[in-house]
Amino acid sequence: MIAGQLRHRVTVQSVGSTVDDYGDLSNSWSTDASVWASIEPASGSEQDLAGELSGVVTHKIKIRYRSGVTSNSRLVFDSRTFEIESVRNWQERNVYLELLCKEVTT
Repeated sequence: MIAGQLRHRVTVQSVGSTVDDYGDLSNSWSTDASVWASIEPASGSEQDLAGELSGVVTHKIKIRYRSGVTSNSRLVFDSRTFEIESVRNWQERNVYLELLCKEVTT
């Protein structure tokens, strides 16, 4: 991987569950790290969700290897959020991760 390809600064976030004063369970996202990444759009489509048209864009995002990044994590780039669909450890060498992500826009 060439360092110059990693030109986007993204935030890796993980979800945590908390219980509020009323006993309700709520999810909150916390920042794990800020890393350099390459973001490459792969495809796009539209879905009808509950009567509203929503755009779905998939991306291939590469970052240097980082343990703890799973499909339960997400990435934030500027005002955009990417849900991680799958994580691939390139050649199982712990060099970089290839993340297949989904960005849902409304």
